[in-house]
This record gives sequence, structure tokens and C-alpha cells, in this order.
Amino acid sequence: MWNRVFLLFGTLLLFCQASAVEPYEHPVTEGSAAEDRKLSEEDSILYEQWKDLNLPKIPRASDAVFIRRAFLTATGRLPKAGEVREFLKDEAPDKRAKLIDRLLDSPEHADMMTMRFADMLRIKSEFPINLWPNAVQAYCQKLRTDIYHDRPYSEIAREMLTASGSNFRVPYANFFRAAADRTPEGLAKVTALTFLGLRTEKLPEKERKEFAAFFSRIRYKQTTEWKEEIVYTDPAEAVVEAFLPGGGRYTIRSPENDPRRVFADALLAEDNPYFARAFVNRAWCWFFGRGLIDPADDITPEPGSWTQFKRWLGWSLPPENEVNPELLEHLTEEFRKSNYSMRRLFRVILNSAAFQASSLAAPEQRAAAEKYFAVYPVRRMESEVISDALGTLTGYFGSYSSVIPEPFTFLPPGTRAVQIEDGSMSSAMLDLFGRPPRDSGQFSERNSQINGSQRLFLLNSGALYERLNRTGGRIARENRWNLKPCADAVYLTVLSRYPTSEEVEALRKYQDSLPKKDRGRIWPDLLWVLVNSKEFLYYH
Repeated sequence: MWNRVFLLFGTLLLFCQASAVEPYEHPVTEGSAAEDRKLSEEDSILYEQWKDLNLPKIPRASDAVFIRRAFLTATGRLPKAGEVREFLKDEAPDKRAKLIDRLLDSPEHADMMTMRFADMLRIKSEFPINLWPNAVQAYCQKLRTDIYHDRPYSEIAREMLTASGSNFRVPYANFFRAAADRTPEGLAKVTALTFLGLRTEKLPEKERKEFAAFFSRIRYKQTTEWKEEIVYTDPAEAVVEAFLPGGGRYTIRSPENDPRRVFADALLAEDNPYFARAFVNRAWCWFFGRGLIDPADDITPEPGSWTQFKRWLGWSLPPENEVNPELLEHLTEEFRKSNYSMRRLFRVILNSAAFQASSLAAPEQRAAAEKYFAVYPVRRMESEVISDALGTLTGYFGSYSSVIPEPFTFLPPGTRAVQIEDGSMSSAMLDLFGRPPRDSGQFSERNSQINGSQRLFLLNSGALYERLNRTGGRIARENRWNLKPCADAVYLTVLSRYPTSEEVEALRKYQDSLPKKDRGRIWPDLLWVLVNSKEFLYYH
């Protein structure tokens, strides 16, 4: 059996890998994004920079590539074969924009964004955060509801920063509860990372201590319920001297004025240079794997001053870690104007020329083109997304439970990995593919690099092969074992595209080379080969 499988693997993997994971791209017929539609302001900024840097003209991604990319990015799942067929047949010029709107309005998008927020907010029940399952469930349910209804990000942030009460019953009181270090300095560190995109350890010592003063009056009180805590502001009188990067210094008389509310007002002020900018950069990183400033949670101090100085000098090249300051400023301003609508921001990014560009570029041009997002950056999918993609193919989504004997610790069958609320719940596969521990909330906690252990798992897992075997048999029976319909169904299901004529011919020759009694095995083998391809495992 293995000799047969490896023969097919060697034959077809050449086609799957040879074209830098986009064999269905047709640059001539697809045309460039600039030619296909009227440019938005953000696209004009992108094209101007690409022209100034003399970057190659990258074609627009094909419809087959785009639908897969959009589904995975917005919802964390593969499109179904029927959804791909319908999208490819649609000739409406605005079908991509309509698809984006539909995906952003879906509950699956809320699930995917809740997972991303949970990584950022360190949501886990066990050490070192120790929220406990009751709080995890309340926190994530509140996040999911707010995201689904497109509640303004500014309102979410304000509630998190000012909420008081039981962390089991006031979900956003968990923001200050979900910190391994609850000293003022520790709370300042997670707040700056989350809402300003700054690392407090890079601030001068005096400013670092004054920033921490905003959180010096936060207190915690246990109740008679196990692991429940009340978050509140110390009612004792005190004078707090505090400093906010980008916001100046404050003298606060507490409890007449709650330092947390003063901080929230200053953070959300229109002239604050960090709050909106940090989230826009983070969102860009969620969708491209890198921020316009990278690392995405460590943005350059004093952004406005540096940008103006650069423009005054007439520099055409951005600083090393900021690839398009003008685009970041534009998106930040649009985010403010939309009343901090996350859905509006995501819609703009997903409709941009950068997101809709092909991932193909000549080898000598790829590094520069990827750096400035002239070509879509190829990268491995997140561990949860890979797990769910395999679940979609096989019908098995894994089994998840926690060792803590509390409610919400046994997830129902069919739960997608992106729906797992508790960072303490995991599996050997999710850990193998780099699921973050959610200890610090930093992007660097997630490892999305491919390695030998992951490849060995995909190549050698008998359980995975048996599940794919059942899927292959079902597809073959549904299509009466006819080669072309079966091949179409497998490729649409796994790679969200039709097979090329060369791939169909390779399959035909391979099938003809087998004894009659073994020819039906080609479809489980094909599924297994495609699952091991770069085209399946990567965003492209």
C-alpha cells in the first residue's frame, strides 16, 4: 500500500509545489487589481509606493485562490466544494466584495476573531493566568457577542479598562484579572501591549513608573465562590501622579476620580497617537502574518513626529520596521471616522489590492515585493485552522476537555478548534502546530513555522489516513468512480480549485498503471497527498 501511495505522492506533489502554491493563477486573463476596478484611496497609496520602489506589477489572485484565502482569513474554515463552484461560476464584477461582506457578517467570523482576541487578552483558565473556566466562558461569550454585532472597539476597550465587579458575572472585569503579574507595573505592561502596541520596558524608568500609577488603585477581593474575585478601585483617598505615552501627565485625586477612567478617557481621545493605530496595525498582522509595523505589538514611539520628519526630508524609503507609514495613517484615520468599527476596517483591508494580489513573484523580486505587500505573503496556517481544515475533510474535529472539574470543561463533539475558548484546552496536534500558551498576549507566542515533526505527523498518522480513506471512498461513490468528476470533487474540497489538465492526466496515467482491484484506492491516496502539500497547509 505504501509503495502505491508514495508513487502517487511523488507524481502529484510536483504539480502541487511547482508553481509556488498557486498553480491555478492565470496572470494574463486575471489582470491586475488596478485594471479590474476603480482604485480606492488605500489602493492608490499602495500603488504609488510600489511604483516609487520599482516593484514588479503583480497580477490579481485568481477567483479560486481568492475564495480560499478569504474564507480562511475571515472565518478560519475552508470553503465547501459547492461554495467554490458557485463563486467560480458567478460573473458579477462585485462578487468578491459581496463575498467579503457575507463572511464578515457570519457567526464563523465572530468565532475566528474571538480566538484572535483571546490570544491577545491571555484568556486561559490555568497557570499562570488562572481565570478558571467560569470566567473564561463569560469573557469569551461577551467578546463573541460584541464582535458579531460590530460593537465599536473603543466601547469594548473602555469597558475592559473600567469594569468592576465579579469576574464571573462582569465579563470584562477579567481584563485586569487575566494577568500573571497583578502589580501596577504588571498591569501597565499588559495594558500597553494590548491597547497601545507598546512595550513598557522600553520607556524611561520615570515614565514607566508614572504610567503604572494609573493602575495602582486596582484591588481584588475573593468571594465565597471558588476562584471568583471582585475587581474594584480602592476607595481610600490618594493623589496619583500618572503619565500616558502620547497623552501627557495627570494629577488624579482618587476616589473622586478613578484613575482607570482618566486613563480610558485619555487613551480614547482623538489626539491619542497610539490607540487606533495599534489596532489597525494588529488587524493588518492578523490578515497578512505581519504588521505594517513589525513586530505588530511593538510599534514605533512618537509615530506622528517621525512620519512628519521623514516627509520633511523627502525620504522615499520607510524606516526599517515600518513599511508604509502613509497607508497606516490613512487606515487609522478611517478607523476613527467609522467610530472604531472593526468590521468596516476589516472590509477595507480584505478589499485592498494587497489582500487580493497574487502570491506569485519572480524569486529575485519576492523578498522586496513581500516586504511591501505588493505580493501576498505565503505563510503556514494557524494550528487551529489546520486542525479545522482536516476536520472539514474527515468529519472529525477532535475531542477537547479540561482537567478542571467545572462546567464548560467538556466541549461537545464537532467543536471547531477556533471555537475553543480556553487557552488551557488543547491537544497534541494543536500543540505540535504551535498553538500559543496565552501567557503574555504577544504575537510571538504563536509559532506558525513548519517543521519536521509536523511533516512526520501528516505523513505517518494512521488515524488521519484512515479518516481520509473514508472521505475518499465517499467522494468516489458520490461520483460513480468516474475519474474527472472525482478529481474535481477532491481538488475543490481540499484545495478549493479545479485540477489542471496536467494533474488530471497524471492521475489517469497513474490509475491505468494499477491493477484493477486497486484502482479505487486512488482517491484516498490523492486526498492524503494533497493534505501533505504546501498548497493545502499555507495561506497563499
